[in-house]
Amino acid sequence: MNKNAKAWVRALRSGKYQQGKGRLRKGDSYCCLGVACELAKRKRVIKRFVGNRSNLPQKVKKWLGLRSEEGAYDFGYLTTDNDIWDKTFAQIADIIDSEPEGLFVEE
Repeated sequence: MNKNAKAWVRALRSGKYQQGKGRLRKGDSYCCLGVACELAKRKRVIKRFVGNRSNLPQKVKKWLGLRSEEGAYDFGYLTTDNDIWDKTFAQIADIIDSEPEGLFVEE
């Protein structure tokens, strides 16, 4: 996991972001991938992000070192964990931190 993904995990655990579903961002609520986009925007990886999307922009995907725009890994998707299974940001951070097979590109 690269340093950008580690910062994303810290942000998910920080309690600074209200969790939402179905979109990267809606108002003041974010899905787990929307938090990553907010970080990428602050680091000027992207100029802005459209919150009504449900998948990561390519630049953010590459910045995090993820294989897919949905956060796919061998046993699921981060988008599904957030939107369907109602996992908390802390639980999703634990999944990311465990570096499940297929989530990240090989460095």
